[in-house]
Amino acid sequence: MQFPGRGRVAMLLLCAAAAVLASCTRDRGGPPRTAGTGGDLARPPEALWHLRAGLNVAALSCRGRGRKPVSGAYNRLLSHHRALLDRAYRDELTRHGKDGYDSHATRIYNRFANQRSPGKFCAAAAEAAREASSMRSLELAAAAPNLLSRLERQRR
Repeated sequence: MQFPGRGRVAMLLLCAAAAVLASCTRDRGGPPRTAGTGGDLARPPEALWHLRAGLNVAALSCRGRGRKPVSGAYNRLLSHHRALLDRAYRDELTRHGKDGYDSHATRIYNRFANQRSPGKFCAAAAEAAREASSMRSLELAAAAPNLLSRLERQRR
């Protein structure tokens, strides 16, 4: 979406502010925009929700020998950042609509469920969940694209 003149600058500044959890982009179909998919980094609100989805998959699948557990740190993340995650969810629902959100979320979960190296993915997810659960919410909002990128790199 293009914004003319000063309005564009103002919008870019708002999107860059970690505290702003408003929709800055719209999904235009195709694969979900997550970090690591052709250089199109998800914006902080979207990245946060995608990160949560990836960590949710990890919390459920990272169990057993050779897989670092994620569920403890993931549960702390959910408790510590409840309001931030609620806002990110509402933003995603607004961006995609109810029907669109369901298919978008399914694509995100399926994407993270396909791991070439579960051991590497689980290690990256455990570290990302640990870091995210220890951050303040404003820090997490700003760090979400980077954490998502790290998780995405280990998924492939």
